Amino acid sequence: MSQALPIKIIVADTAFLIRKGLRTLIREDTRFEYLAEVVDTKSLQQALRKELPDVLIVDHCCDDCFSLNVIKSIRREYPGLHVLVISHEKTAEEIKKIIGIGIRNYLLKDCDEREITEAIISCARGEKYFCGQIIDVLLEKEISPKDHCMTGSITEREIDVIRELVSGKRPKEIADILNISYYTIVTHKKNIYRKLGINHSIELAQYAVKTGLMK
Repeated sequence: MSQALPIKIIVADTAFLIRKGLRTLIREDTRFEYLAEVVDTKSLQQALRKELPDVLIVDHCCDDCFSLNVIKSIRREYPGLHVLVISHEKTAEEIKKIIGIGIRNYLLKDCDEREITEAIISCARGEKYFCGQIIDVLLEKEISPKDHCMTGSITEREIDVIRELVSGKRPKEIADILNISYYTIVTHKKNIYRKLGINHSIELAQYAVKTGLMK
């Protein structure tokens, strides 16, 4: 799905350095328009009433500022608003809570510029995007301090393929269902496994369930 450019963005974060870094990244990319930055829930609500962005980048940081309930309330009030969470949370429990309120785009704060840019674009298109470390936590992999978020975005077509693979269908059957060639399905499968850093269909099923692709 195409997205009208530039993508309008509001950043909600209590940390000055994070806001400054995102502001610089967004303003240097002609595909983006930086609308505003806010530091608390009250100023966020004021900014949203003034001009609704295509993407809200928010840090779920604490119970009294940008809490899960606040994010959930904003998504309910502005159903067309796409939310990208960029947080420091690395525990499976916290990640699952965030995904559980319907967040489809989630990065950790040590992601690089390329991944942040891809996540913003995917978010604006209504596509899912989880960074590599988030996926590793959901798949219960060990994460070393040196690990970095290098997993690329899972495309909408790859999501279609994942759903069919997890439901037990073979590549030939999926090719007939999606009306594309068998070899394209095989390529999609290889790319999915590479992006997720997995080697087995059980791990693919875990990813699909924990990210909400399969209920």
